[in-house]
Amino acid sequence: MTHIPDTNRLRQLLIGYAQQRSTLDYKSLTHELGFRPPNSIAQSTALLEACQEDDALLGLPQLVAVIIQKRGARCPRPGFFQKLTQLGVYQGQDSGAAAQMWHQNELERVYRHYQLNDATALD
Repeated sequence: MTHIPDTNRLRQLLIGYAQQRSTLDYKSLTHELGFRPPNSIAQSTALLEACQEDDALLGLPQLVAVIIQKRGARCPRPGFFQKLTQLGVYQGQDSGAAAQMWHQNELERVYRHYQLNDATALD
């Protein structure tokens, strides 16, 4: 039987960042989720990919776009784009200017989708 990752905790965390119009790097994500080596990368990757699959299936903006590399281009690692290509959500290179532009546009979609409603914030 295949283990299906529970993405609820990850989604709650990422929605909080999206609502603040903020990003989070991969290492900080593993710490916030409480993952420790030696399996922290594998655990994070499984959750991130499951979240990408959920969003693709539901036609939602890719919430995982709030996770970026700490150094270099302020966008996700190539695996993010490779998974989206497998899901049919993205066609293009997994790094470079076109990938960065796509990511920036998707990040804005995420921010808009998850923005706090002003009326709700006052309740």
